[in-house]
Amino acid sequence: MHLIELLKSTQEWSDDDGTIYAAKPWGCFADAIVINPAPDATDDIERSGIVYSYFLETFIARDLLEDFAGLAEGDETAERVRCERLIRYAIDDA
Repeated sequence: MHLIELLKSTQEWSDDDGTIYAAKPWGCFADAIVINPAPDATDDIERSGIVYSYFLETFIARDLLEDFAGLAEGDETAERVRCERLIRYAIDDA
């Protein structure tokens, strides 16, 4: 699943005890998965031949996406902006 698709499905996340991992280079169309429960470490993980790197905990991603709620959900351009802002946060502040 692409990161942008994963971020659109926050309501499907079972709880806030997970961690998002994404394949590098990070972008809206990078492969991404949620690992639940969150691992004890932030080491890279491999699934189906793809190496995923720690991105963010699901509770942080959910909070930030709620902060970006002013951007119209469902609008493709707005969804991409929300995704890019989350990537920027993960790179600069996580």
